[in-house]
Amino acid sequence: MKINPVLLEILNNKLTSITEEAGFTLRRLAHSAFIREMSDFGTALADLDGQFFAYPSAIGVSNFVDLDCGPTIRAVKGPLEPGDVIVTNHPYASEGLATHSPDIHLVVPYFYNGKLVCFGWSFLHISDMGGKVPGSISPTSTELFQEGVLIPPMKLMRRGEFDDNVLAFMQSNTRTPGPNLGDLKAMLTAHKFAERRVGEVIDQHGIDTFMQVQSDFIEYSALKTREIMRRIPDGEYVFWDYLDDDLVTNLPVRLRIAITAKDGLLELDYTGTDPQSGAAFNIPTAGKRHAFLTTGLMMLVTTLDATIPRNAGIMKGVTVKIPEGSILNPKAPAPTGVRHAAGLRARDLIGGALIQAMPDVMPACSAGVIVPLVFTQPSDIEGQNNVIVLQLMMGGLGAAQGLDGVDGRGGSLANMLNNPLETIEDSASVIVRDFRLTPDSGGPGKWRGGCGVVFTFEVLQEGCTVQGRGMERMRFQPWGAMGGDPGAPMRVILNMGRQDEQELGKIDLVRLQAGDKLTLFTPGGGGYGNAFERDVKLVAGDVARKLVSVEAAANDYGVVVDATGNVDEAATEQLRGAHSKASADFSYGAERDGWEAVCSDDLMNEFVSRIGKLPADRRPQARAAFFKMLFPEFGNGPVKLSTLFQPGDDTRFKEAVQRFGT
Repeated sequence: MKINPVLLEILNNKLTSITEEAGFTLRRLAHSAFIREMSDFGTALADLDGQFFAYPSAIGVSNFVDLDCGPTIRAVKGPLEPGDVIVTNHPYASEGLATHSPDIHLVVPYFYNGKLVCFGWSFLHISDMGGKVPGSISPTSTELFQEGVLIPPMKLMRRGEFDDNVLAFMQSNTRTPGPNLGDLKAMLTAHKFAERRVGEVIDQHGIDTFMQVQSDFIEYSALKTREIMRRIPDGEYVFWDYLDDDLVTNLPVRLRIAITAKDGLLELDYTGTDPQSGAAFNIPTAGKRHAFLTTGLMMLVTTLDATIPRNAGIMKGVTVKIPEGSILNPKAPAPTGVRHAAGLRARDLIGGALIQAMPDVMPACSAGVIVPLVFTQPSDIEGQNNVIVLQLMMGGLGAAQGLDGVDGRGGSLANMLNNPLETIEDSASVIVRDFRLTPDSGGPGKWRGGCGVVFTFEVLQEGCTVQGRGMERMRFQPWGAMGGDPGAPMRVILNMGRQDEQELGKIDLVRLQAGDKLTLFTPGGGGYGNAFERDVKLVAGDVARKLVSVEAAANDYGVVVDATGNVDEAATEQLRGAHSKASADFSYGAERDGWEAVCSDDLMNEFVSRIGKLPADRRPQARAAFFKMLFPEFGNGPVKLSTLFQPGDDTRFKEAVQRFGT
């Protein structure tokens, strides 16, 4: 590093502030509630190679630091001039900068006295980009082309003027052209502000210092991060976890990681991860390190040392190995709309692997869901629909050594917020009937997992639809750790408490009539440690706050208490003495235990290796056909894994795997 440490810190604060002010500008000017209220956007400064050197920590999506603007910049032919703006939403052409079609990314060259000095980056989740459903994202999409208009990296503006052809193309392929244009202009205004601020920094400190500090920031963060990573004992740590299914089949989807740590350097090997999905759960990483794969590490580093500047240097000591044609490295045109579901599970992989290395630092599993509830209703404007996100549903945080999980805030990928109820009812023809924490949803443990939430809304207008993207943990519960129990699963219920009540399970698009009520229960976080060792006063407090029921206090914690929190100490001592709870490193729940009684890690690794010899686009169908042949139940609706398999099925499965492909 060539800049002295004091000046380095001053400039880090100045440049980070520019990215934060750009974010506040964007949010204030945005037209969509998803941006204004829930903050699904990002801003940053990138060096001439497209690597972020300044990134905000407190506004917008906080964990996209490991994205790479370089391929998008290099894809645009010809020189870049002042006033040019690059746009893309193409997951494959941008090599994973954009990860699904509604995420519009702008990369803007910033000039100072005619010299290109850096790039400004922003993205936001736009209301709709066309495609087969309102909002563009359907879990059941089978190819990228169903997910809306695709924009490879190209110039949206030239010398400060819109390219009318590009803009007309974008606006004619959306259900929400007005809000889309308003959101685009909000981004452009934020960039004008940020470029001006960059010029002011250069005026004060000089252009040479500004150019040098970009690489110094990255080097400084890399050095500090390696010291943090050295706290991970050298060795290999293996873990795997699941998506419930991909909705087009009822087969579980497995993600697997082996983390090798050596002197503060990490290799993430995803060998053994299932093939790319035939539905929209794929993450387009281009086989490279990617923010959706490293966000668990980003959270660890910035938690253990909050002074580390957020930039590309944090992950500089991390390498990855991702098999081509897997769900984490799909080949085009595999759909990617619900990629965040797999991204959350990739974060859980990091947690499950590293809790083996750092049990006093890492928490149990969090809820593992982010569900944007997309509501569509007919609009007064002919040819348009009102498409809004009613609520961003999350669950509870996993507990850790000495810490209960946070209730209702399940450790998402970002700084995203809930939508105020007043905004919901003002923007859509609904009434919110319930929005609260769910009792008994947090995994029992010496340290309790965070509770999930319940959200109920009633529809007031005919002809409306709702989508719930990323509904997960309905089958595979958030796991408990170090003797803790798993959190409660997710549920979706139509007209709960009425004669026409219906348990929907994972949904794609549901049509609702006036008077219908939809209720979502999000998962709780996993517990940590033996629940029978939880402080009796803490259990009583949970009961008094209605986070744990009287019945669960007795059954799960061995505590006899009334609804107001008064403990019967004699009965509690007797109950805890008469029962003991077995402890294990992980507690997964009956569905995962049932599945793995037959589909062991070794067998699944062998199966994935064998099916990997097929062309990538044939693997999803071959996988589904293989399991349906062995277990016909997988072709007949929902399957309960805890009771599916019969004695001898493990042998039959092993023999079939060994014959596969021969």
